[in-house]
Amino acid sequence: MAAGSVIYATRVNPRRVAGGDVDVSGSPVRNGAPALQPRGWLNSGPLQPAALKGKVVLYDFWTYSCVNCVRTLPHIRAWYSRYAKDGLVVIGVHSPEFGFEKDHGNVAQAVHKLGVTWPVALDDDHHIWDQFANQYWPAKYLFDRANHLQFVHFGEGDYSHTEDVIRRSLGVPAGAPRAGDQSGEPNLALVTTPETYLGAERGADALASPQPLTPGQQDFTASDPVPTDHTALTGRWLVSNEYVESASADDDLLLSYRAREVNLVMAPAAPGAAVDVEVDIDGRRLPAAHVTDSDMYRVVLTPALEAHLLRLHPTAAGLRMYAFTFGP
Repeated sequence: MAAGSVIYATRVNPRRVAGGDVDVSGSPVRNGAPALQPRGWLNSGPLQPAALKGKVVLYDFWTYSCVNCVRTLPHIRAWYSRYAKDGLVVIGVHSPEFGFEKDHGNVAQAVHKLGVTWPVALDDDHHIWDQFANQYWPAKYLFDRANHLQFVHFGEGDYSHTEDVIRRSLGVPAGAPRAGDQSGEPNLALVTTPETYLGAERGADALASPQPLTPGQQDFTASDPVPTDHTALTGRWLVSNEYVESASADDDLLLSYRAREVNLVMAPAAPGAAVDVEVDIDGRRLPAAHVTDSDMYRVVLTPALEAHLLRLHPTAAGLRMYAFTFGP
């Protein structure tokens, strides 16, 4: 996706993106970030405009089940650690993609697990998201000390450039040490299978099945072979707009993909329950996934970009699967 061509608009079909920065002149917040009115805060009390006056503020729109968002966090952590003393404030705006991400307990658990120590505004209803006319996870908006928008970046990557803009906005001398080595930026060009949703609202295009993907409980059979970059269901599944849920211990989900890393957002239907998921690649058994929380789970990591047929078999009913994401 050429994120640089994005036109600012009201929120339509929000997406996760690989990377790119954009012209800020069309942004509704170009002349100042609004006062935040989230549903709550983590790691901080409410941050009013007076508390941010004279600061350089980086707003990071993210959600905890988004692999692209999670991969940016080490870089944000490094900037926050090094430049807070120079006047940098980082505000993570947690704008949920799935319903379970509106649970503040889930978000607090993820914030702790992921090592997010900066303030997090809980944007459950996407009110802040809409004020910024944001459309992507992750997205970064940098404001200077006069609260003027200086920089917008969508997605991963370009960390050196982002840090340079932060340093210029803070007035950090050009010769000062950087926050850290940026050589570990992912080569996202290697990821050939796009993010794949599984619910009725956005999953129909990627499903290789003679049955339509409509809400309700259905019996499915898989196409043979499963086309590359497609999924297939077998057995009886409960379909919702956001996810598909196993209805028995005889259900399978097949995925024909090309990538190195495969992640899947999963959740047990019953809070506090746990469901094991058997994982096969091309008929070879891998360690099972033990799903205890509503979260993103890495199910495959191979040495290089490879093409495989993945089979996931929930060992019980009540396992919800939301979306696949892929990494190089």
